[in-house]
Amino acid sequence: MIFRKKSREEHQPAEPDYQQLVELTREQLIDAQLRSLRAQISPHFIYNSLNAIAGLIPSDPVRARELLVDFADFIRYSLGTEGDFTTLEDELSAVERYVLLEKARFGERLQVSLDIAPEVLGLKIPFLSVQPLVENAVRHGMYTTQGEGHVFVRAKDADTYAEISIEDDGVGADPEFMAKVMRGEADGSHVGLRNVDLRLRQAYGPGHGLHIETAQDAGMNVSMRIPKFKAPARIITPVAGDYA
Repeated sequence: MIFRKKSREEHQPAEPDYQQLVELTREQLIDAQLRSLRAQISPHFIYNSLNAIAGLIPSDPVRARELLVDFADFIRYSLGTEGDFTTLEDELSAVERYVLLEKARFGERLQVSLDIAPEVLGLKIPFLSVQPLVENAVRHGMYTTQGEGHVFVRAKDADTYAEISIEDDGVGADPEFMAKVMRGEADGSHVGLRNVDLRLRQAYGPGHGLHIETAQDAGMNVSMRIPKFKAPARIITPVAGDYA
């Protein structure tokens, strides 16, 4: 009996490296959260896009086919697995596809203008940090009105930063309410802005979140300043709620 007990003790596995397990678990959690973020495509957007494409098939099958390709490319980008970051150029390509799909629904009522400095196109930014802001602008500029909606997407070089802004002339929001949304103290259709804000702060530090200017019936301007020469930190992606 003593010999058997000793043999069992000799073959016991070494004590696990708990710190290594913690790091491994954290990495798996980050990856799972990022995959969840990529899966958060609005079902309303999917339904409306496919419905608009289907409506074009009898009258303009060529355009319907082109939009279906744009839809597939947009979904492929949104569900991509390349990492936490992308280039501004790739993000804007997703924005352009998103706008084409929304214009199939709203027609010329939706006007989106891009003013992008070529020198910032290669800038690395957090994945899905611009497209959700454009979606938020379209949603609040078009979904609540029968008139025209204008969205302005701007990106410029500003010394050691790149400044990116998305402005709309929609219904706007109460500034105090938006402050509560950004602090996580209130829910609402703008909750996706908080998700982008949190990821920017994780990547670049507390002083690099979203800056929001708005008032009721006065539209909204959402901007960010991305450091051009600061290596961003790894992002732990928030997953609660829609991202736009």
